[in-house]
Amino acid sequence: MNAWAKTLGAMLLAISLQAQACERPERFKAGIGGFFGPSYAVELNEKGELLYSRNAKTFVSAKGTVRETVAVSPDAWRAFCGELDAIGVWTWKPRYENPKVRDGTQWHFEIAVGGKSIASTGYNEYPGGTLPPDGDRFPRLLRALSALLGGREFK
Repeated sequence: MNAWAKTLGAMLLAISLQAQACERPERFKAGIGGFFGPSYAVELNEKGELLYSRNAKTFVSAKGTVRETVAVSPDAWRAFCGELDAIGVWTWKPRYENPKVRDGTQWHFEIAVGGKSIASTGYNEYPGGTLPPDGDRFPRLLRALSALLGGREFK
């Protein structure tokens, strides 16, 4: 077997192990929103289901919040983790903040899976800069969260 084939085999094994390790995180939660406008949150419960909350007018902790439980397949988790790898979420800073904006959008994202973990939060600032960010990293995370939730809104 030549060196190229050995390298390819090692890469495929690493991808396979990574996918297996991502069938369900040990810890997972995310949220985005503000005082005015829609807010969304999701958190993994002890049964392995996602608790999804949304409020069309303000934070998800306020009156008018709709809550659902969403079951997620191992394949959906693997696709989600693949997208996290693709957008480089594991390198995000712990905090992003734009002090020039007084009211606006707050967000948080936290996951521990397959021996890796990240906790990142922001206030009117995002990985890649203010929206729309350079590149597409933060919007891609929001789309991946929506897909993980079976197409439910998360924006």
